[in-house]
Amino acid sequence: MNRRPWIILLAMLLLAASLLAGCGSAPAAVPAAGTAVAGTAEAVAPTAAAAVTAVSGTAEAVAPTAAAAVTAVSGTAEAASGTLVADLEGRKILIGTDAAYPPFESVDPTSDKIVGFDVDLMTEIAKLINIQPEFQNAAFDTIFAALQQKQFDAVMSAATITEERAKIVAFSEPYIEVGQLVVTLAGNKKITSYADLASAGAVGVQTGTTGETAALEEGKVPDANLKRYQTIDLAFADLLNNAIDAVVADGPTVGNYVSQPKYADTLQIVGDAFTTESYGIAVQQEDTKLLSAINAALAKLKADGTIDQLKEKYQIK
Repeated sequence: MNRRPWIILLAMLLLAASLLAGCGSAPAAVPAAGTAVAGTAEAVAPTAAAAVTAVSGTAEAVAPTAAAAVTAVSGTAEAASGTLVADLEGRKILIGTDAAYPPFESVDPTSDKIVGFDVDLMTEIAKLINIQPEFQNAAFDTIFAALQQKQFDAVMSAATITEERAKIVAFSEPYIEVGQLVVTLAGNKKITSYADLASAGAVGVQTGTTGETAALEEGKVPDANLKRYQTIDLAFADLLNNAIDAVVADGPTVGNYVSQPKYADTLQIVGDAFTTESYGIAVQQEDTKLLSAINAALAKLKADGTIDQLKEKYQIK
């Protein structure tokens, strides 16, 4: 019998036994390696987690800041939208006005400043479109030509919107409606309506106004009987002195004069308003930016009741 196979078999058995012995020690060796790797991973994981947390924390910290910034911008925008309807960037606006036409414009004797409904309304408009308005006294009969020639940026002077005026200036949307009234001395029985003006004696009007036009066209006053004044206060003074028989002027202004102490018991309003007119703010025809801004402001001031409040303040019906 050949002995080599036994030797081979013995070697194989010894090898198997060695391997079995190795397997017995393997669980201790392998977990140790695994533990080392796992430990490294665990060590790395907290670091990574910390990094993620740090980044997340930074992101969370940044997010509120960004949100606050957005809110701040949004709040500013909302505040701005609540204040401005247009932004003319503080533009200075010179406004021509005949400051002898209360309650719309007159000169306060105490402060020597121009005051009245139109001034207050323009102040509200200025807040909404970011302008700096300045009123300047001017003769009404030349005021629109002066605007056309760029002596003013605007005219706000109880100015009725008419086709004739609109040929040389641009008008805003109307902001108030009025009509012409007739005033006489109390006790005058000859003039009971505007229709009696044609047969009356002298009728006083302010030159260049729609009162002048109404007296001529609707009242049929002969031109020779029409007495024209540079300012309406002079017409009322002459009426008080019985130098003329009647005055024709805008309803709110008539109401203002007849309610003054020196006129209250001596003047009377005759009949109802015999015209219907709309006041507007005039600007240069090419100044579309200013016109658009004024119209936007007027729309807001009508909608929020500001104009009605001013009418109540100045007792304008």
